[in-house]
Amino acid sequence: MDYRLAATEDIPEAGRLAAHCFPAPERTMGWWNDRLREPVFGGGAETLFIGCDSGRIAAACQAHPLRQWIAGEAVPMTGIGTVAISPAYRRQGRAAELMAGALRTGRERGDIASALFPFRVSFYRRLGYGLAGEALQYQIATGSLPDHAERHRVELLDTDAGSDEALALYNQWAATQTGQLERGARLWVQVMEGAGRALVGYRSHRGDLEGYALVIYRTDLPPDQRFLEVDEIVWTTDPARRGLYGWLSSLGDQWQQILLRALPSDRLGDWLLEPRLPRSAAPTWRLWEPSATLMSGPMFRLLDVRAAFEGRRIQQVPTFAFAVEVEDSMFPENCGSWRIALDAGRAIVERTGALDLSLRTDISTLSRIFIGSLSPTAALRAGLLECDHVELLGVLDTAFTMPEPCTFDRF
Repeated sequence: MDYRLAATEDIPEAGRLAAHCFPAPERTMGWWNDRLREPVFGGGAETLFIGCDSGRIAAACQAHPLRQWIAGEAVPMTGIGTVAISPAYRRQGRAAELMAGALRTGRERGDIASALFPFRVSFYRRLGYGLAGEALQYQIATGSLPDHAERHRVELLDTDAGSDEALALYNQWAATQTGQLERGARLWVQVMEGAGRALVGYRSHRGDLEGYALVIYRTDLPPDQRFLEVDEIVWTTDPARRGLYGWLSSLGDQWQQILLRALPSDRLGDWLLEPRLPRSAAPTWRLWEPSATLMSGPMFRLLDVRAAFEGRRIQQVPTFAFAVEVEDSMFPENCGSWRIALDAGRAIVERTGALDLSLRTDISTLSRIFIGSLSPTAALRAGLLECDHVELLGVLDTAFTMPEPCTFDRF
């Protein structure tokens, strides 16, 4: 099979393949042609990578040119989506070949990493990806959220000006997070569009927007199963968080239940009057009751070890140098020993030099350490990393500490 970037004339055939692999009533051929010709994440047909056999497209995936916030830097990243393989070519290693070509293309255009939402974690782990994000999903009685007087500062943002303010707030907030994407106006339109969506915002006493919630009124469900879904919630101050929770709590006459998600570090359970899931929602453990469902994903992978470590900030630690022996079956350039010297919040990456400790791991584990979903010490305890001076590993734990990774946008 021959692999290459697509041209505009390849779009209709690639669209037919995608429609067959991802069938849905609303995904017409016109929908797929628009999605592949002008992706909302930027670029055009050149962001579609295809595999051809005898002139026919038998494999395709999108390699979106994205920028993802990691340690205060927006790094160039390949977002993989719409991985489609013709049924006649499955179970022959074609998906791995397709991914290898797409990621090589991403690295050549300057992307230092890649992220995706996996159809099967084990498959993408073999390709060097590691899980990079967990969230707790709560489905609770509306009255379980605490009411607060701050909710009188929450208002509908149902004008273009209000929507633009929320987008500006998102991009300000995302820069302080791990894993969120930079968003432009076109991507924001996609986030906002769809039936039953509403955007509300919290304003301080000065009139500044300090938080927002994007909610979905799930009226598509039978009346006895309906709930209010909080698709996104962002706050930059504690009063904004209290106000948005109070606003949600006030909707009890309309909605009996609310579905919302939070990072484990958000400690949402501490805010809830009754954190337990509805009866029969999940098995109990004797006298223990389930409070939330753990959601996993996306996955993350380094494409260029040197550029990735030199292009990000590091937590301030005493001057320290370590070596990491990397295994990467897809990119030989990443393999072998790297000396990474930490100094003044930055990293200098070389092939040789004096060391304080040495590590050995694969690219999947190193990628998770890089994005903060796994500490070096936790990797050691799980048998994912070898270390010659365990007593010094805490320095690296501190150096790579950052907010838990989370990515709102699905691609």
